[in-house]
Amino acid sequence: MKRTTFFSFVALLFTLLSCQPPAGGPIEGTTWELVYMNGEIPEGMTIDIVFEDGKLSGKGVCNRYFADYGLDGGNLKIGPVGATKMMCPENAMLESQYFGILPQAQTFSVKGETLSITCEGAKLRFVKGVGSSGTNQTEE
Repeated sequence: MKRTTFFSFVALLFTLLSCQPPAGGPIEGTTWELVYMNGEIPEGMTIDIVFEDGKLSGKGVCNRYFADYGLDGGNLKIGPVGATKMMCPENAMLESQYFGILPQAQTFSVKGETLSITCEGAKLRFVKGVGSSGTNQTEE
C-alpha cells in the first residue's frame, strides 16, 4: 500500500511540474504586438514588446521603452518602465496607460500565437509578429 501511495505522489508531482512553463518561459526571444489592453487597440497604433534574459524592451506608440522582468512558472513580475521622451500629444494617453499597466503584471500564459498578461486591474493580449524592436522569431 505504501508503494502505491509513493508512486501516486510521484505521478502527481510530475504532472504539476510539467504544467508550468519552462524556466525562461515561452515568451522570450519573440516580438509580441499588443492587440488588446482592456479593449481593442486603435487601428494604426503599434506597440510591441520583446522579453530577453530578464530585460524587456519595445516600442510604444511614440517612445522606446525598457524594464527588468522575472518569471516564476506562470507568474510575471515587471519592474518600473523607463522610456524615451519623444513628443506625441495625440497618442500620449494610450502610451502612458500602457507604461503604467506593465509594472502591475501578475501572470502570463501563451496559447498558440497569443500571449496574455493579467495585471492588477487590466488585461493585455499580444500576438506574435514582426515589430519594430527586432526580428520575428516564431519558429519553435
